[in-house]
Amino acid sequence: MGGKPVLPEAAMRLASSLSEPRWGPYPRPRYDGYSIPNASVSAFDSVGGIGGKGLLPGLAPAYPKAGDTTTAIVVLVDSFGWKLFTDVVAGARTATERAVVDGLIPHALPVTTVFPATTSSALISLSTGTAPGTHGIVGYTQYMPAWGAILNTLKMTPSWGGPRDLAAGRGFKPQDLMVVPTLFRRGLSSVALTKYEFEGSAFTRMLYDGAAFQGYISQSDLAMHLTRILSQPRPKRPSLIWIYWDLLDSVHHVNGPLGELAVSEITHLFLTLASVASGLGKDDRTGITMWVTGDHGQVEVRPSLAVPAHNDEALMALLRRPPSGERRAAFLEARSGRKEDLRRYLDTRLPQGWHFFTVEEVVKGDLLGPEPRHPELMDRLGDFMVIPPPGAAMYYRPPGSRGAEDHFLRGAHGGLSSDELLVTLVSLSMEDLARWNL
Repeated sequence: MGGKPVLPEAAMRLASSLSEPRWGPYPRPRYDGYSIPNASVSAFDSVGGIGGKGLLPGLAPAYPKAGDTTTAIVVLVDSFGWKLFTDVVAGARTATERAVVDGLIPHALPVTTVFPATTSSALISLSTGTAPGTHGIVGYTQYMPAWGAILNTLKMTPSWGGPRDLAAGRGFKPQDLMVVPTLFRRGLSSVALTKYEFEGSAFTRMLYDGAAFQGYISQSDLAMHLTRILSQPRPKRPSLIWIYWDLLDSVHHVNGPLGELAVSEITHLFLTLASVASGLGKDDRTGITMWVTGDHGQVEVRPSLAVPAHNDEALMALLRRPPSGERRAAFLEARSGRKEDLRRYLDTRLPQGWHFFTVEEVVKGDLLGPEPRHPELMDRLGDFMVIPPPGAAMYYRPPGSRGAEDHFLRGAHGGLSSDELLVTLVSLSMEDLARWNL
């Protein structure tokens, strides 16, 4: 093996710039060409997509421009943060791991995700090319006025649990929650590859509205299905292919954001993608560009710093509804006439290092993106947002609910730290991928 892999200076300068405080003490998403929905718009543009109302611009000139492209592949690796990628670069030990890292480094740059830095908001931003404030999915859990309840946006259940899609019957439509179309509804043929078990769920129907669905079980049949799709004659090959991979996020939630787990997961996933590229004929590879990115990074949360809001009687007495959003970015709505009381409580009772902001400050500060904005946005958010410091979190558990008592998740995201907000963007052609020395 050669020397230790080193990230290019341009990538490190960009990471430093994106990490700079731009909203109080925090960085913020860069919807002006440096965020993941900008990447999906670039992918859409590269295959002849025509823009429309609400779409963000494509990527800034700091990122490589796609060459001649007839099929754009966007791969979302859940939890593929920039910090985790630097851990992969530093932690590669075996010849295979080093070969994957050597292949990735020339094509990888940091980019911001959206806010909240969470899967439901980021994935919908990626598939619509819009910011969360525009499409309206602004948290893992959020208040939905039409349901009169706080819903888990991924499972479409009440926030405390229940069977998947309990809140989404046969008549449920994506337009019930978001007011912008997906990129797949803008005139291009599209296919979505994701876990077989997600087929037909309400969130899948929102996320991939207009795309053909192809489920997979593991890396082996993901490779098989992707190869079959890309081997079609070019006139029949879809223009857009969206792929979702969730296991890196799962292992980090349970074990914490450990570098050795990232090395293993990223190595095996890119081996799969490289095997697809090398297995295609040269003519089949021509005109295919791939963007691989993440929806958020992760930080470790210490149980001793996790604040259970449900145990704080003074706080709960001031709230109209339980906290919603994320453990790392909680939204609070005051009871009628108690907003100033809640403000005083947050100002005097929050632990040291915690910050709170009005929802008006969040929206005007463009954390949720530029206009246009979802007509229910303010109602869905509430009055205040609370941001914990590193290692801390706020969570809510309804009385007598089951589930999380014995399963504290050490990895968390959703907040405004650079480790949560900066993700990786790998841009390369299938020809580039096929040339990897694996």
